Amino acid sequence: MFKNEINFTQSHPLSKKEKKEIFKSLSLKYDDEYIKYIISNFNELSIQKGNIQNKKRNVIFNGNNPILFEIDKEKYIPTVYLLEYFNLGLGINIIKNVCIIYDATTEYILNGADLMLKGILNRNLIKNSESNFSLDEIFYVQTISGKIIAIGSSLVDKKLMNIEQPSGKFLKIIQRIGDSLWNIGCKKEINHVDLPIKIDNNLEMLFKKNQENIFDDIKDLKNDIENENKENNNLNKNEEKENQKIEIKELDEINTNKKEENEDKIINEKNIENINLNKKDENEEKEEEKNSNEEIGNNEEEEDKKIELPSEEEIDEHLDIVFLTLCKLHLKEEKFPIDPGKLYNSFMKPLSSELKLFIDIKLSSYKKVNDYFKYLSKEKKYLTFSKGKGQNNLSIQSINFDNEDIKSFKPRIKKIKFLSYQNEEKEEENILLSKDEKIEIVSYYKPQPKIHPLFNKYLPNFSTSEYYPMKQCKDVLINYLKENNLFIQGTNNVKLDSELEKMLNVHYTTFSIEDRQYKIDEILEMWKNNLIEKNFVIKTNISENKSETFMKKNLQIRIISKKINNKNVTLISGLENFIDNISTVCKSLAKHFATSVTIKDEISGLKNAVFIQGYWVDELVEKLVNEFKINKRIIKIEDRLKNKKKK
Repeated sequence: MFKNEINFTQSHPLSKKEKKEIFKSLSLKYDDEYIKYIISNFNELSIQKGNIQNKKRNVIFNGNNPILFEIDKEKYIPTVYLLEYFNLGLGINIIKNVCIIYDATTEYILNGADLMLKGILNRNLIKNSESNFSLDEIFYVQTISGKIIAIGSSLVDKKLMNIEQPSGKFLKIIQRIGDSLWNIGCKKEINHVDLPIKIDNNLEMLFKKNQENIFDDIKDLKNDIENENKENNNLNKNEEKENQKIEIKELDEINTNKKEENEDKIINEKNIENINLNKKDENEEKEEEKNSNEEIGNNEEEEDKKIELPSEEEIDEHLDIVFLTLCKLHLKEEKFPIDPGKLYNSFMKPLSSELKLFIDIKLSSYKKVNDYFKYLSKEKKYLTFSKGKGQNNLSIQSINFDNEDIKSFKPRIKKIKFLSYQNEEKEEENILLSKDEKIEIVSYYKPQPKIHPLFNKYLPNFSTSEYYPMKQCKDVLINYLKENNLFIQGTNNVKLDSELEKMLNVHYTTFSIEDRQYKIDEILEMWKNNLIEKNFVIKTNISENKSETFMKKNLQIRIISKKINNKNVTLISGLENFIDNISTVCKSLAKHFATSVTIKDEISGLKNAVFIQGYWVDELVEKLVNEFKINKRIIKIEDRLKNKKKK
């Protein structure tokens, strides 16, 4: 109400009539003892008229300090100055209705905001109080320390407040400390030392009542705050559960709608097909019957030719052959103990397909994997099958390679193919994990066929299939320019002859010599466009000062954004190939993004992935390039969340 400066046009001392009229309106809402005290102790009362919110309103002053102001015609309410005057001097509050606020909401009120219901500390006491209040009821705003900072009118009555509004405005602030009306008067905080107050018996009784009520209220408030926090926590948990249920229902509805649409399409297509079939001639139907009879005859012949499954005895023999082949070609390299299920599923079954033998433990005479290995242990004595120290289950502890059957067995194949492929993949995965090795990404270039003549001439031992560093490619162009005197003296420009024009695909709109000149950087850029780029990895052994150049398809850092458990998540994989200590990267990212960053052994099919809560794709690329010096060309982005937003 008092945001803008007030321009007072008229001013005069209060007459007796004006005093009676003003204090009659005050006596309807406030105690007579307060009014008598104002009349007897305030001797310099005056009334001033000013423009407040485009209306002429009266303000009553005691000297230079405003004590009452007109809110409507002949309706006055006390200022914050008067309320604080009584509060500091006697501990008495003229207005019965009080809103005690949290410390955090004090700044908002002093900056001009209205009072929200969540910011009121004693809101439960106001709800449960015996006294009823209506709309536009006057409340004063007090801090926990007891200081009055504002006065306002209620936007909600007692009935609406009992409906348990969780939020919203409760008070419209009319006047506060620091507004234009406050600054007219005191312009400083009131000290109780400056107040010449005489305490009457009646005022002293009111003071004691109010003080007891305030202390009781504050005790009740502390208990209410604890209960509210518990209730809010329970409500938040229930809301989260309900939201999850709603999302699941919505997804189910979407899926059912899609299924119905697909079913309708299938039905329509079938109807169209039926219509076309009905239109066919009788001759076509006879031909179809003939064809169907022929197909039935062919199917019967094929069923007769089906291969029958081997017998139990044959399957038992196949199992022995596969196991002995493993013993001769691979099992010496494995670490023991080995789980029987792993040996059967991961080794024996893939090997049986290579040997073209059928094995199925359920169709054999043993029926179970453990029974088969018990047979090999007790009767054949190929291995020891027992529980080791600290083991709860049976496992293969060792294999007796000195057994005569194993020694004399001659396998059908010389090498197990599927195991050799696995070993090659492991070597590729671990090729960058040595501590003494350093890895760099370097671009090499291969010329296109149209510039092969220049490379044949200026690059010794040129091969069309090899890639060369950029320096050698540039030297080819520069040597050609020098030999043909295409550099312009005194400038950094180059002329182009007809051969280079054809090679670089340059077309002119003018034939003047000046317009056909280029800077050397522009020519080099055109030259680069005629080269095929490929990234190579240079592995350098620091201890031996040796380097090796090789290609690796999966050598890259992947940044993936997706949703896991309905939350936005960013994943990084492949950092271990370029950074020794990934934990330092996690600490740096956690500080930078102010979120949790962890290393997951395996998540979403990625191994040793960095797990970051939130969506950080663009920021991550900048961080890896600038701080950890990662080449941007090896970073592959799979931004699934961004693609969903575009759709």
